[in-house]
Amino acid sequence: MVKSYQRFEQESVFGVINSNSNCIWLPSDSNPSTSPGQIITSALENINIWDIKTGELSSHLIDSLIPPPGSIDAKSTKPAETTYLQHHKDTNLLAVGYNDGVIKVWDLYSKTVLCNLNGHSSAITVLKFDSTGTRLISGSRDSNIIVWDLVSEVGLYKLRSHKDAITGIWCNEMQNNGEDDENELDWLISTSKDGLIKIWDLKIQQCIETHIAHTGECWSVAVRNDLLITTSSDSQIKIWELNLDNDDDGKNKKLIEKGIYEKQSKQRGLSIEFIDTADETGFFYIQNADKTVEIFRLRKQDEINKAIKKRTKRLTEKGMTPEDIEQNIKDSYISLIMHPFQIVRSIYKIKAVTWTIATPSKLELCLTTSNNTIEYYSTPYEKREPTQPTPNKLHTIELQGQRTDIRSIDISDDNKLLATASNGLLKIWNIKTKSCIRTFECGYSLTCKFLPGGTLVIVGTRGGELQLFDLASSTLLETIEDAHDAAIWSLDLTSDGKRLVTGSADKSVKFWDFQLEQELVAGTVDKYLPKLKLFHDTTLELNDDILSVKISPEDKFLAVSLLDNTVKVFFMDTMKFFLSLYGHKLPVLSIDISFDSKLIITSSADKNIKIWGLDFGDCHKSLFAHQDSIMNVKFVPESHNFFSCSKDGLIKYWDGDKFECIQKLAGHQSEVWSIAIANDASFIVSSSHDHSIRIWEETEDEVFLEEEREKELEELYEDTLLTSLEEDNGDDAFKKDGGEDKDEATDVHKQTMESLKASERLMEAFDLGMKEIEAMEEYERELKNWQRKDSNNKATQTVPIKPQGNAILLAIKKTPEEYIMDTLVRIKPSQLEDALLVLPFSYIIKFLKFIDIVINSKKILNNHLPLICRILFFIVKSNHKELVSQKNEELKSQITRVKDNLRNALKNNEDDLGFNIQGLKFIKQQWKLKHNYEYVDDQDQKAQEAKFAKKRTFGTII
Repeated sequence: MVKSYQRFEQESVFGVINSNSNCIWLPSDSNPSTSPGQIITSALENINIWDIKTGELSSHLIDSLIPPPGSIDAKSTKPAETTYLQHHKDTNLLAVGYNDGVIKVWDLYSKTVLCNLNGHSSAITVLKFDSTGTRLISGSRDSNIIVWDLVSEVGLYKLRSHKDAITGIWCNEMQNNGEDDENELDWLISTSKDGLIKIWDLKIQQCIETHIAHTGECWSVAVRNDLLITTSSDSQIKIWELNLDNDDDGKNKKLIEKGIYEKQSKQRGLSIEFIDTADETGFFYIQNADKTVEIFRLRKQDEINKAIKKRTKRLTEKGMTPEDIEQNIKDSYISLIMHPFQIVRSIYKIKAVTWTIATPSKLELCLTTSNNTIEYYSTPYEKREPTQPTPNKLHTIELQGQRTDIRSIDISDDNKLLATASNGLLKIWNIKTKSCIRTFECGYSLTCKFLPGGTLVIVGTRGGELQLFDLASSTLLETIEDAHDAAIWSLDLTSDGKRLVTGSADKSVKFWDFQLEQELVAGTVDKYLPKLKLFHDTTLELNDDILSVKISPEDKFLAVSLLDNTVKVFFMDTMKFFLSLYGHKLPVLSIDISFDSKLIITSSADKNIKIWGLDFGDCHKSLFAHQDSIMNVKFVPESHNFFSCSKDGLIKYWDGDKFECIQKLAGHQSEVWSIAIANDASFIVSSSHDHSIRIWEETEDEVFLEEEREKELEELYEDTLLTSLEEDNGDDAFKKDGGEDKDEATDVHKQTMESLKASERLMEAFDLGMKEIEAMEEYERELKNWQRKDSNNKATQTVPIKPQGNAILLAIKKTPEEYIMDTLVRIKPSQLEDALLVLPFSYIIKFLKFIDIVINSKKILNNHLPLICRILFFIVKSNHKELVSQKNEELKSQITRVKDNLRNALKNNEDDLGFNIQGLKFIKQQWKLKHNYEYVDDQDQKAQEAKFAKKRTFGTII
């Protein structure tokens, strides 16, 4: 009988307030003066929407179509992290870019993914909607820009000219005078880390101007009217004048450099954003790669005119010529149009900033930091200057996450509470609701443990302190500051919870007893309260720093790992030496002993896990388990199976008897520091450098080792297959060697497993359907031949037998043509062209024959004309050379027949559409005549008449 194991899969992820992307502000539906609205932030692979005022999580967007990490359908690689967010106000769409090049478009009303766009080969760095929300422009780290059509879910074209990651995009649209025509994209401006700024004419899809924006990298771009600003990798920003309207045969440049301005911060400017107040005053911020955001105010035109007039007068009085005055004003252009307004300083490094509210009396902005917090600032101002030297911090969202890495976690006895300890904070979480219920300030904690009962937590710190916290009263019961002279790396409790063992870098193991002591109540003479205190009992001195301690389940042995790469085992009661376990090449970071005290496992910085027998100290097995240091190992209660976590970001589930890896849990984006297992082994909890806490739950699914290995091999094969398909073919390689320039605009294609599977389904449908069609054609031919023959021959020959239909087609009650058409319709529009590209040429011939047959079917043609046209045009374009070289006369007549029939069908369609549009226009006109009445105010009309009426004048009578 093959042994099976229960599968663990990710049940939830929490503790992340924001991760590595920009943030987006959503205005409040209610009164903006009372509620500052909501903020959308990335939370690793998911998206969080926070209420700024209450600090609560309003929504948590998870793509339900992607299986959770650890599940049977999930990949064994970590999920893609969110890298960029873009919101469109009118349609309430949220475009989200990920670090694997995928873009998902979410509908914020239904909280669902509308479409997946896959065209980039690496992380998305910038996204931009057009004004209607029907097109999306994306820039990526692969140096390409793609324009997407969201209605048909396809990439329109790819712009390739930059040599490094795209850092900024701005586009404008042609204003069509006709009210029925939608605006077309006109100009696009892009900046990249290659230091260039490019202007693209999207009507011809070509770059028409390239400027060296900065000598190093160019990090962002922003445009307001004719003003364009770019930031560099140092303290400089560059001001440009943009003039896209001059069409005098390219004599004048569209972009003219006006000057350079030095920011206060010496760090690079990561982003710029403009905002206008109600009185049309312009402001913009520059977010720096440090803890500051610099806000600038743009002067109004009348202010600029006044300043020029004043300066001209002053310089004339000094005796300067008009030419010199003009030059002087030109040189001081930047100081005339803008001035520094205020600097926002955070205590943490800033990741992203967004404007929120701008009124003629205050500016407000929201920012996310690298320490997992969101901050909301307000700057009141009068006229041109802020009224306060520093902005007010109105709101902070920080409760539901930790500021620094969670170095240690522990689960209470009843599996309801979770303690997480980091540098400065100890947080207690409710495992069911995933909410933080207690927060304590502590030292730089390295290890923590729940005491039996689940109301007390003991913490060991880097400074050698022991701190005892009471959850019921939310107090720090006791701090022993000189518990050790150096960092307390590990602590453990005896099974009855009455004794504590601590291991420290001061080369000593100390034993402590918990005792109740009567303490005098402050302000009284004879009132005493019982208080739990720690008393030092014994000290065990060793030769090296102690990294980990572990007491065996029945309190018989104490295992201690030392900096000399060995593990020493002592008898717990007498402190006598029992065993020395040596074999690791680097220090052992974690130890655990099985429930029956037969096995001891050690994990080390040398990437190995060793399983030892505790009776003789013999090494049963050494496993090369991870690609980096193994931070933690834990036995599953009542079992020899165990979990390990490592700096390579993986958690692995092992069989300690067979020495095999059962399951790989890939969910964390970076180093996993610690794991904790529930008493009943129903779930495990892990914490990581990415600030996330993940709960992995035991499910009903079973894991079979052979199936898991097969799945891993399949994934490896799929990756190599996709890589080989995506690599340049022979022609491209030849062009590259020859030094020919590649096209600036190309089609958007990227092979994925979905497109390959779609192609396979299509080939299967063609094999089944075309076989049926050909059999039917053969039967009809034979029947005609038989009918043509005279009666004598008919009598001698048998009647052709009608072929038996395919069982699948009979079951679903469809003709072969309908079956193939249904298969085509089910392929996603974004994957259709990629699926057609993979088809062998023999299937292209079948395709042309199929289209020739389908065009004669009125029902299919009317329902799927756009799809048929799109497929036909694409296969003719992509297989043009092969089709031209064919000597098959039947194929040529077939293509000619398809061309004529399709042209007639399109003409009929066009006529119908034109007729319908005119009819709708007529109905609209009639509706307007009946329903649109002009409202006229009587008082206004009388006043208007009185104004223009002739006044009667009377002559003076003497």
